[in-house]
Amino acid sequence: MDIKNLPLILASASPRRKEILEAHGHAPIVIPSDIDETLPDGADFSPEELVIYLAELKANAVADALNPNDWPAGCAILGVDTIVYKDNVIGKPVDEADALNILRSLKNSTHEVISGVCLIRALPMEVIRADNNMRELRLSKVERQKFSDATTVRMGDYTDEEILGYIRANPPYDKSGSYAIQSDWGRHVISLEGDIQNVIGLPYERLSEYL
Repeated sequence: MDIKNLPLILASASPRRKEILEAHGHAPIVIPSDIDETLPDGADFSPEELVIYLAELKANAVADALNPNDWPAGCAILGVDTIVYKDNVIGKPVDEADALNILRSLKNSTHEVISGVCLIRALPMEVIRADNNMRELRLSKVERQKFSDATTVRMGDYTDEEILGYIRANPPYDKSGSYAIQSDWGRHVISLEGDIQNVIGLPYERLSEYL
């Protein structure tokens, strides 16, 4: 069986992640997770630990909402979280002023885009029920694989007018770092080290090793 035809559940509403998977021949089932991203009291995560923690929360939320015995054989649930990091975590902008300040902070400098991934796999086992000798499929175990991946991005120079023109034409309020590299803003990127797909939202080069 072609592994790309196995059921893959994407625990994210991100159209960009879905598009990347589809571009590589997958047909993900989208079941967005609805989680509280508030960190535990006293949590002191590194950026890598943070994205893995949130990715696992998302995957777990979808896994918990499903009956594991109804999972198709070979099914995997994919949770992903992506942040922009420069001295500290840069999240999604809350308004125009916030987006302006974020993009100001990124110009003429280098930042990292870091993604965490959690894959939850159901490994099935056929058993025979003793009560009526009927066969049924049950899970033998659930396997979790987790990793992070980082891409280094260097931005060039640009003006406040260019920032405002961009964010007004392309509202960035669902994007960490306030920009989409695949949009017109990508012209301001002067170098990139790593997987550009990670900057878009899914580190597929690394993920493909696990799929």
